[in-house]
Amino acid sequence: MENVRSFRRSLLLSASAVAIVLLFSACPKVKIPKKIPGTSGESKLDVKVHVSPAANNNNPVAVDLVLVSDKKLLKELMALSASEWFEKRHQFALDYPKETGLSAGRWEWVPGQQVKLDRVTVKYQVVGGVVFANYFNAGAHRAPVDPRKPILITLGDEDLCVQSLKEPAKPCAPSKGTK
Repeated sequence: MENVRSFRRSLLLSASAVAIVLLFSACPKVKIPKKIPGTSGESKLDVKVHVSPAANNNNPVAVDLVLVSDKKLLKELMALSASEWFEKRHQFALDYPKETGLSAGRWEWVPGQQVKLDRVTVKYQVVGGVVFANYFNAGAHRAPVDPRKPILITLGDEDLCVQSLKEPAKPCAPSKGTK
């Protein structure tokens, strides 16, 4: 009788052990979300700025950092000169109401000003960006930016230069008078 109880007990324990092993080794089918719940999905962009003492013929320079999540819009913005952007930026905001990064940064700096900026928030949907500088002289005065790499914006005497801080520094080659 005791052997039967002992046999049942060991059989029950063995069955329980097998059930536990099967329970913990099963692979559930779980969809992994593109955005992890409870996180913002945002990153921060470091932006450093140097303003030449003779920038814009010794006049303030308005600068806009535009971040977009629509590749078609990015291509359209890269075809604009800075003067066209500053003239039409309100209309772009009306035409693209879901593009929340159209005013990621708006500043105006005087020649020689020392600039200290807070990091710029970049939403996870952003695919690219453009910096526009409103100079008085003719020229495109725009530059593309990678919103995932820290940048240095140099406002020179007659044009701007944007460089990635993660790549070796290259001398800025301003595009005087080009469009």
